[in-house]
Amino acid sequence: MAKSWNVLNWNIRGINDSKKWLALSNKIAESTCDILCLQENKKDHFDSHFLKNFCHKKLNEFDFIPSIGARGGLLVVWNEQVFEGLTIHKNDFYISIDFTSKHSGEHILLTNVYGPCQNPARSDFLNWFQDLQIEDDVNWLVLGDFNYVRYPHNRNRSGGNIQDMYSFNEAINKLALIEIPLKGRNFTWSNMQDAPLLERIDWCFTSELWTLAYPNTMAIPLARTTSDHVPIVIKIGTSIPKSKIFRFENFWLQHPQFKEVVKNIWEQQVSETDSAKTISAKFKRLRKGLKIRSKSCSNLKLSISNCNEVILMYDHIEEWRQLSVEEHNGRFILIKHLESLLHMQKIYWKQRATIRNIKFGEANTKFFQAKATIKHRSNHITMLKDENGIEHQNHHTK
Repeated sequence: MAKSWNVLNWNIRGINDSKKWLALSNKIAESTCDILCLQENKKDHFDSHFLKNFCHKKLNEFDFIPSIGARGGLLVVWNEQVFEGLTIHKNDFYISIDFTSKHSGEHILLTNVYGPCQNPARSDFLNWFQDLQIEDDVNWLVLGDFNYVRYPHNRNRSGGNIQDMYSFNEAINKLALIEIPLKGRNFTWSNMQDAPLLERIDWCFTSELWTLAYPNTMAIPLARTTSDHVPIVIKIGTSIPKSKIFRFENFWLQHPQFKEVVKNIWEQQVSETDSAKTISAKFKRLRKGLKIRSKSCSNLKLSISNCNEVILMYDHIEEWRQLSVEEHNGRFILIKHLESLLHMQKIYWKQRATIRNIKFGEANTKFFQAKATIKHRSNHITMLKDENGIEHQNHHTK
């Protein structure tokens, strides 16, 4: 398959809100996904214009199942530079797409699933799932919100329908599916109450052939910043580090202490007597001061990552005990701070892309990031050969 690729899976619980777009754009960036699978989007139609609210330019091919009123709905979006996709089956419960790698020509079958939570549709879903027919020689990845738990320990409280668990596991065994374990989390859904009910109802399964072809497939949870479901990244690949440069960042103007910092640096005394030299010295001092300041405030990606990590920690604690008032308030404050950081990041990438004919509110962070990355790649050296004739493609060995 492609040298590096990830799948982002998430029950978004509605996608018609600008805050959801911003949070989803952040998760797409965080996961570096080439395929996006969403469930319960509660939208009856998608087009390329709407996708630009949260998808970067390369995530531009898609197919969907419309919602029924405010219920259900599935969406799969993919990077056409990495995969060619062909929809082969779909109904109210699922959409299956045959993906062909444009790098290797290999095929995978991806099935995005949403299981209703109420009967009779819930029983119809399980009957459909049990009767799926997949050939043994297919690399199959099936994921989504099944709305079923497998075992009693997939809930943080006693209870659950044992017959449902038995029927769900019987279907999994009949299809010879292998579960991809979720790293570091026990549950994927919360009812968002003060003393929440937590359950594992989002799953990722593969065929046996997939396990042989891609033995290092992992399911990694991300911080739940919106929706009541945990976003999950199915990882098959690595990321490449990028170089850092200093420049004046427009998003600094959004920082509440920025004007005070500039004022304090500017008002410092200089020893020059000539007016022009005085102005020049002040600008040089200001540049030096902002350069020092940038080391602590310009790394938005790290700040956003840290916020997501702490929110994820709170979510993990909530699985074992009820959060205190201080912890609950702390998570709320962090989510609000994350919204502010994402807004700054949007300004950051708009400046990098230097696109002037698009209004500020029209496009998302990843669109501008994709434009900026094109400029970066034009100077990228893919391989160096040493004196012994050995080729080096790794960033650090180069």
